[in-house]
Amino acid sequence: MTFDDIKESAAMAVATVRANKLRSSLTILGVAIGVVTLTFMVSIIQGLNKAFAEQIESLGSNTIFVSKFDPSFGRQPNSEELHRKDISVEDAEAIRTEAADAVESVAPIRRKIAADLRYAGKETDTPVLLGVTPEYEFTLSQYVERGRFVVDADNAGRENVAVLAQDVVRSLFPFEDPVGKEIKIEGRPFRVVGVMEPLGNFFGQSRDNSLYIPLSTFDKYWRDIEPPVVVFFIIIRPHTRAHVQTATDEITDILRRRRQVPAGVKNNFGVSSQDSLLDFYNQLTGATWLVLTAISFVALMIGGIGVMNIMLVSVTERTKEIGIRKAVGATRANILWQFLIEAVVLTGLGGLAGLCVGEVASLLMNRYSPLPAYVPLWAILVGIGISASVGIVFGLWPAWKAARLDPIEALRYE
Repeated sequence: MTFDDIKESAAMAVATVRANKLRSSLTILGVAIGVVTLTFMVSIIQGLNKAFAEQIESLGSNTIFVSKFDPSFGRQPNSEELHRKDISVEDAEAIRTEAADAVESVAPIRRKIAADLRYAGKETDTPVLLGVTPEYEFTLSQYVERGRFVVDADNAGRENVAVLAQDVVRSLFPFEDPVGKEIKIEGRPFRVVGVMEPLGNFFGQSRDNSLYIPLSTFDKYWRDIEPPVVVFFIIIRPHTRAHVQTATDEITDILRRRRQVPAGVKNNFGVSSQDSLLDFYNQLTGATWLVLTAISFVALMIGGIGVMNIMLVSVTERTKEIGIRKAVGATRANILWQFLIEAVVLTGLGGLAGLCVGEVASLLMNRYSPLPAYVPLWAILVGIGISASVGIVFGLWPAWKAARLDPIEALRYE
């Protein structure tokens, strides 16, 4: 079939659509709903994937996390994890010295879920309390905006000094500079020595609602509180992103030896990086992706059945026209391609309409809802391809039926 034949068949298909506006619109609507469903679901999942990757990247481009709990996403530690031997500062020192070829810096951290802070009649009880060492700044690429961070002398002397994040400053010091002032953390006096730069949000949770004190000072007051209220973990920064896997393997080997984990026995600690968190997240969303894709294809199948039904009606209505075309020389292939192209035009129009609606819905979701939505180019191409495929698959039988009509019988059809 030549290109001119295809153009002619497409023009006839468009003319048929115009001649039967209501019927064609209903047929297009069925396919459009399927494509809208597919596009919208893809946009939501891709938007969430993109947002998650950006949020993980904001924690540091190549950091590794170590704790006594297995890596998880939104899961509470089980009983076995809670009763494991704690990761320690000594473990952090061992990683720093024994994995020096792959590790740039190591930051041991102890965290309390929330602490009560007071200053001059103002109070907040939501900030996260972190016990840190001076390496924290460089390891996580989080720096002070003014004043200074925790230094070695603070840890050596177990000093009562604190560095505040932006949300804490807004709560306790809305109209004055906090550096040099004295606050009370759960009734204990601490001198503010610095203010952190803004860090933004992580999945809707503020990263600026925290304060930092020396790790040794934290241990002086709150070490004996049990998990999950207080937890200890280590963050490691490899030399480069290329060293992440090497560092992970070395850290795992060091901790297995220090914790005397026998060969063949599962780790009694967790080691994870951004890549492993992304893999874990993708596993969680994989099942959702399959379910939503199945729903989308069911919608497309319903639209395809509508296309087949309308095309069979069209073949019946145009039986005499088919007979005339065959009588003047049209072959079975010509008739087959004519009806196939008409089906593809119908579903293609439905696909384009669905893509437009899906794109608009994604833009509105981005603007007016907290859920991110993102339609990648490949999703647009897939939507067009699927809509055309629906036309071919469900239009093949009506086209084949039209091509096999006997011209004599078709001419006599009333």
